[in-house]
Amino acid sequence: MLNSPSKVPTKYRKRPPAGLMSRDHALATVDRRTRAGRVLRTVEADLVDHLGGHPSAAEMLIIRSAAIKATRLALLSEKLLSGEDLSDHANDHALAWLNSMRLDLSALGLARRVRDVSPSLDDILARHAKNDEASR
Repeated sequence: MLNSPSKVPTKYRKRPPAGLMSRDHALATVDRRTRAGRVLRTVEADLVDHLGGHPSAAEMLIIRSAAIKATRLALLSEKLLSGEDLSDHANDHALAWLNSMRLDLSALGLARRVRDVSPSLDDILARHAKNDEASR
């Protein structure tokens, strides 16, 4: 039987949708068109903007970690708002994710960084050279 799940290579199997208890790698590769994907993308973009648009590699790791936790908390909030009862296990996870996200955000800094829009010395020199050539 060619189409049985055991015969289809792993890379061709359809992945289940990302959910509340999905593993981190499942959320990191989530379809960006889904609700979870939109939350993940929005949180990442907002935090990058919060850091002035140019986070370091270490800051980007923290941003991705915080975005995954924010996505999980958003999915949990949807379940709560729909009236679904949550297990104590899910409650404990939510508290852990919330605290961990708080620590991630503290590590990034709560004060917004202003993006430096002043021209660099190279930009100023290039503009002057261009003006000198145009005036000749």
